[in-house]
Amino acid sequence: MATTRKQGRPKSEEKYHLILHAASCLFLKEGFANTSMDTVAKASGVSKQTVYSHFEGKDALFKAAISSKCRSYQLDTQQLIDATSGSLSLLECLRKVGCQFVRLLQDPEAIAIFRVIIAEAVNSPHVATLFYQAGPEASLSTLSDVIEKFGEGSLSRDIAQQLAVDYCALLKGEYHTMMLCGIQSPLQDEAITAHVNSAAEKILLLFTHYTQQRN
Repeated sequence: MATTRKQGRPKSEEKYHLILHAASCLFLKEGFANTSMDTVAKASGVSKQTVYSHFEGKDALFKAAISSKCRSYQLDTQQLIDATSGSLSLLECLRKVGCQFVRLLQDPEAIAIFRVIIAEAVNSPHVATLFYQAGPEASLSTLSDVIEKFGEGSLSRDIAQQLAVDYCALLKGEYHTMMLCGIQSPLQDEAITAHVNSAAEKILLLFTHYTQQRN
């Protein structure tokens, strides 16, 4: 009797995620400088050639790890775009994105990678650049696209970009610095909602101000 093969992810996709997970753990534990493609291959149980077949180098692997973490909190480009494809208002969209952003900020792995970046930034600013490009810059760019879209032509690209930056700054506040210093406990859902609502309403006021100026 013929056996039915269990359906699942293709082996190449499974290895991709296996490598990415192993690399993420190593970057957190050892830092960027002390993590090599050899150690990633050993930790993931594949050959070095297999690692290179999925990632062209350590830079690409690191950026993929950062992007993956953002994606897990629905803060990657496509998911941010999807957030505005329905019937959400700008305020509702800001609240949705804001809550996920705050949860990402207080994720233990996200805090750990921030600390790694800070520790290595002086001697290796290249690492900080990779982190910024894959995480904050990518999300800010898409969020500004979302805000500009809601402006319906009455908001310049520069203003939309500034509103995105301002929103993220309001969400971080002193809370994020305290989290990095280990003197702030993670916010619970009710506190997250209150914090995000306050920040979102301030950005909506600025958004309304700028759009009315152009009309």
